[in-house]
Amino acid sequence: MRSRLVAAMFALSIPALALAAGACSQAGSSAAKDVSVGACTADPAGGHPVATGQINNSTGKASSYVIHVKFVDSSGNGVGDGVATVARVEAHGTATWRAVGTQSARGPLTCPLSSVTRTVAP
Repeated sequence: MRSRLVAAMFALSIPALALAAGACSQAGSSAAKDVSVGACTADPAGGHPVATGQINNSTGKASSYVIHVKFVDSSGNGVGDGVATVARVEAHGTATWRAVGTQSARGPLTCPLSSVTRTVAP
């Protein structure tokens, strides 16, 4: 019982420490609204697919972004993931991003956003 209580107290203290240190991040729909997918292409030779797009920082603070996309074939099968990181997008600014798939893929693909995390840049 005591070990559960200590574990619970520790788990609850981590977010409080992050807030006290000034860290601020947001994952989910608000951050995802800042990100668009412009292109999703498979390598004709069967190499790794690439997704590219744009970020429009809707906040009043410079922010960094981590963008996770899924690569999906025309049958609806997942054929890999890609992650793009953009270290700094100025307040109300724009930037481009590029994510390369983890697996080789051919044929037409779609690249839905899996998640977007926005963090206030230092």
